[in-house]
Amino acid sequence: MTLTLFLALLYNSIIIVYGSHFLGGTITWHPLNESATGSPVAIVITQTYSWTYSLIPCTTAQIAAAQLIPVGGYTYLNTQTLDCISNCNPGATGYAPPLVRPECTDISAPVGTTVGQRSDIVYLPAGDDFSAAFQQSAWRPLATVASAAWSISTHISVKSRSDNGLYNNAPVATVMSPIQIPVNQPTVITVPVADADGDSTRCRWSTSSNGVDECGGVCPPSSLPSGTIIYPNCTIIITGNTVGDWFAVTIMVEDFISSTSITPLSTVPVQFLVHVVGPSPCANDPEIDGIPLEGSCIPITVGQPFNSVLIAINNCGPSVTIVDISTLSFPGIVKGNLVESNTSTYYKTISWTPTSSQLGYQVMCAMAFDSQNAQSAQYCFKFYVSRNGVCAFPPRRQLQRLRQQQQRQPQRQQHQQQQRQQRNVCLD
Repeated sequence: MTLTLFLALLYNSIIIVYGSHFLGGTITWHPLNESATGSPVAIVITQTYSWTYSLIPCTTAQIAAAQLIPVGGYTYLNTQTLDCISNCNPGATGYAPPLVRPECTDISAPVGTTVGQRSDIVYLPAGDDFSAAFQQSAWRPLATVASAAWSISTHISVKSRSDNGLYNNAPVATVMSPIQIPVNQPTVITVPVADADGDSTRCRWSTSSNGVDECGGVCPPSSLPSGTIIYPNCTIIITGNTVGDWFAVTIMVEDFISSTSITPLSTVPVQFLVHVVGPSPCANDPEIDGIPLEGSCIPITVGQPFNSVLIAINNCGPSVTIVDISTLSFPGIVKGNLVESNTSTYYKTISWTPTSSQLGYQVMCAMAFDSQNAQSAQYCFKFYVSRNGVCAFPPRRQLQRLRQQQQRQPQRQQHQQQQRQQRNVCLD
């Protein structure tokens, strides 16, 4: 009996330790050259993953040196690749799977998170069309399953767009993990999405019933609390009924060539954990404020220095403190130490000089945490890195339609349209 109990406890501890290191992530891709034609095509694949800090503890020195995350006991990370899982032959004939082990980008010891990102260039023949995934076991013990594998997959299609003949840019989306939700209170989680082509984007639950395993052992809606809703605009409403419950949320973001199209151009995953917590002694959660504004898009050119601050507001009086401003960013972003300006205001500096390898959209998110373990809402903003200093031109297909309309309009209206086209436009 004693031996049986010991083995059972040992087995459970292995599951908890082995599975608790992974907190979710996202994958996106885009052509290295947006005006590329011909074959093969250089495609940049960007993987972003979150981890448990105590098990994968990056340091600020490792972040500054762009070092890979330490693997600790998870030696599979040394060799694991983003493997093709669907339509591999002939759909992925030129695909050489990149490794999944990312560079250290963000850490929060008080919150217990490590974030890493990596970008790799793969050369694919025109016409390649397949799905690739990072698959492993297992998630931490969840309310719906004690041990479940993860499968975080993206659909890559190297086909010319029907509107302009160019190759598609997949959407960029991300969410911090874990997100705390108060027990018995409906909580809104918004997934920030950007699309360099200005395509119509929609969110849906991940599935494993379409021939591609997008969610492993945590496929919604059965993996989530009853009544959890996802809207096409990437808004999720979720209510947890039991303090201490954990849920893995797995969604797919898709881009479409028009608002009426039902055939996605690409599919990118967003996966994260939700933790149900009890009421805080103080009813007012902390907040993030500052510049950039939440949800904004900042135009920036390659080599242009960017400097700003993230401000955390403590709404619970001097007996409560802000313990950290946790971030999810990308290589090159430098975050300062947390500074207490006064008992209600704390801040972190951020600075960054984008490189040519970071052209296109970059998304950064932050959350404030206080000494009562309360968490602010996620605060996200976007950068659009270009060589000409605009947030984004109107989408190419929209420019084509505008030109056609202008040919049919009076000269005065045509002049007004041309003036409007010259203004910088941020894509929501």
